[in-house]
Amino acid sequence: MVERALIPGRLDPATQTQTEAPADRVFLRNFVREIEIGAYREEVGVTQKVRFDVVLEVTRNTAHIDDRVGRVINYDDLIEAIESLIAGPRINLLETFAERLAQLCLIDPRARRVHIRIEKLDRLEGGATLGCEITRDRTPESNEKVWSLAAELK
Repeated sequence: MVERALIPGRLDPATQTQTEAPADRVFLRNFVREIEIGAYREEVGVTQKVRFDVVLEVTRNTAHIDDRVGRVINYDDLIEAIESLIAGPRINLLETFAERLAQLCLIDPRARRVHIRIEKLDRLEGGATLGCEITRDRTPESNEKVWSLAAELK
């Protein structure tokens, strides 16, 4: 069973306030998929190339202890989260996709912050891209929200 506690930081002696401990990062970059997404009429019923970049800040891993994959957030979890959203109900907006992906990434209590960049690669000419970027943190409020949505999103 996974505990639902926030990951503790450390006390800053200068201010006597709680600060976050440095985080490790797990990332997926340049993951390109052909998906149907878009709010415009010409985007309905057709696929377009979309690139995903996800950086997940996680608590310091303990894999060095026994080199077990269970001690880290698996990179495949990032791919599975994207694939599950693609396979689900059609999403119109990249912003909606990014929010839902952030929620899935933050379900694991070892995840502290996620930065997501999604770009449409085929929408503009000349190699230009358009898209969105979001960063979401685990906070006491978002922690409870994520946990309440976890069953719905899985």
